[in-house]
Amino acid sequence: MKEKKPDSVVWDETQENYIAKLLPYASSLSGPIIEVPNVDAFKKKGVDKVSKQFQAELNDLQQKIKSFVSLAKDTQQVYSARFKFEPIVGETYHLYQGKKETFLSLIPPNQWKKEHLGTFLLNGDYKWERL
Repeated sequence: MKEKKPDSVVWDETQENYIAKLLPYASSLSGPIIEVPNVDAFKKKGVDKVSKQFQAELNDLQQKIKSFVSLAKDTQQVYSARFKFEPIVGETYHLYQGKKETFLSLIPPNQWKKEHLGTFLLNGDYKWERL
């Protein structure tokens, strides 16, 4: 029968070897103190950083959505108006409110007394951009 080793000795009975040097922690009272790192500070710092980044991205997306909705609304408004000419890409046109419907014109608002709804530019994608 094998002699029982004291508790302070790190002995592996299956390997029949001292394994203190293989342990990731101190196995004696004179060993170095094991300190648990403060991961809460790391987590807080990470959460703060990523929250700011997500907020910035969210604000950017919200601005893009507002711009998209505005462009879509303006484009729909102009295409639903009456006009008897083919608009040219890159040219500026004016939208007016008529008696029964809206209409698109080349005449600027300072040259007549119609209710001016907006000035628009037809871009290369055939979208109407408000000027």
